[in-house]
Amino acid sequence: MTTIWTGLAIGAVYALVAVGYNITMAQSGIFNFTQGQVMVFGCFFAWFTMVDLNLPWWGAAVAGAVVCGLIGLLVELLAVRPVVARHGAHGHALLVTTVGAFVIILGALAATWGRTPKSLPFFGGSETVTLLGGKLSPVDLWLVAIAVVTALAMHLVSGRTSWGLSGRAATDNPDAAKAKGVNVTALRTTAFMLAGALGGLLGPVLAPKVGVSVSIGVSLTIYGFVALALGGFGSYLGCLVGGAAVGLVQASAGRYFGAEYPPLILFGLLVLILLVKPTGLFGHRGLRVV
Repeated sequence: MTTIWTGLAIGAVYALVAVGYNITMAQSGIFNFTQGQVMVFGCFFAWFTMVDLNLPWWGAAVAGAVVCGLIGLLVELLAVRPVVARHGAHGHALLVTTVGAFVIILGALAATWGRTPKSLPFFGGSETVTLLGGKLSPVDLWLVAIAVVTALAMHLVSGRTSWGLSGRAATDNPDAAKAKGVNVTALRTTAFMLAGALGGLLGPVLAPKVGVSVSIGVSLTIYGFVALALGGFGSYLGCLVGGAAVGLVQASAGRYFGAEYPPLILFGLLVLILLVKPTGLFGHRGLRVV
């Protein structure tokens, strides 16, 4: 049971990355490659505010949400909006520019705080607890709970608010949405800001679990994408299921087969599922275009 809890905890991290991806996908149809690195920035910022500035965890979370929300705004203004103006919202150019923004954020982190890994103790303590016969730490419980609440909240926002419904309309047909009075640019901007703010808000919880290091951005980006692809583009509940699946496979394969096998098994599972259902388990076909 401990392996299952371990898998669900790390799967919750991947699910949260996938939710960040899905916010911009569902509202603008754009895959934001920087999301994983923005969440790494949130980890660094949480370490900086809690260790160097001695802020409480909730103060670090609020400050991180503001700063990372501004980073999301800058990514949209500088890396996305000019490309959309020239080539539209769908195309490989957007992927290239967001990859470029990913590299810039990575370089800024390394230049500001260095490449030496850092650690941030969890504000809720580190004493393990036993649940259903398995051991897990308080941060694991927090991550699983936050992932479930965040995915459910975004599912409701996406399907029951004018912002969420307008975003889906703009993703399916931007021209028709504009003709109906939808401000497509504002939707895209707020989506990037919200996804960025999510990464900063989670810093005090993510950092104790994944560490504070520039090296974790690539793995969060890749495994978060696998979680999104498994669950399905456009589905927040799919992000939750996909993240749990990735985490459980990673933990189980690592325990029973060795540390080198989880990536092979995960990507094999991804290919198999996408061959059977190209949109992912809960995805919408209209949101599959990147």
